[in-house]
Amino acid sequence: MAWPKGVPRKKKTEDTTVAEVKVEAKEETPKKERKPRVTKASKQREDDKPTYVDEDAIEKRRILDENTLDPFTSITVEKFECQFVELTQWMGIISEVNTETKGGRYSGSHYPVKGCNQNVWPVLAYITTDLDKYRQAGYDDKIIYAGCINYLASIPAGKKKKYGNLMPYTFSIKDQRIIATFITDDRKNKHFWSEGVIR
Repeated sequence: MAWPKGVPRKKKTEDTTVAEVKVEAKEETPKKERKPRVTKASKQREDDKPTYVDEDAIEKRRILDENTLDPFTSITVEKFECQFVELTQWMGIISEVNTETKGGRYSGSHYPVKGCNQNVWPVLAYITTDLDKYRQAGYDDKIIYAGCINYLASIPAGKKKKYGNLMPYTFSIKDQRIIATFITDDRKNKHFWSEGVIR
């Protein structure tokens, strides 16, 4: 149907502006997100999921923590007579023509030693001592280990110490031998294989 002649058409400017304002207002207000509905059945399924805990790894970590000492804090002044187990360079992993032996080996790994403000290097070694004798005297394994390091650090070699300044770090005991990791400030001691790594 045509618009009648002579009748002015209505301008829709007001209506459109109001509509635009309403649209803008709607866009400004953020929509609330719906939380997913959690049913009792789904909660029960989550609770039923088995949790896997490696008890063996936790126990090993606990033992390692117990057997780790602060190398910059002396826990004993005792010195327990002991000696390094002499090692060939490759410990029989490959055939060796040279039969020279040394008391330990510098570690190529980085050890996060806390409180260290000097250059020190970790050394790996086996130490033998009379464990039963010192245990019967009332010393625990940690004190025995620290006392062995004190003894080895005090062995003189002329004006210097034979192995440098040694500090106990971590240890374990197996087959009546102390498997030791200790710290030294001597980067190239001739009594240990390899040399301290500079990082």
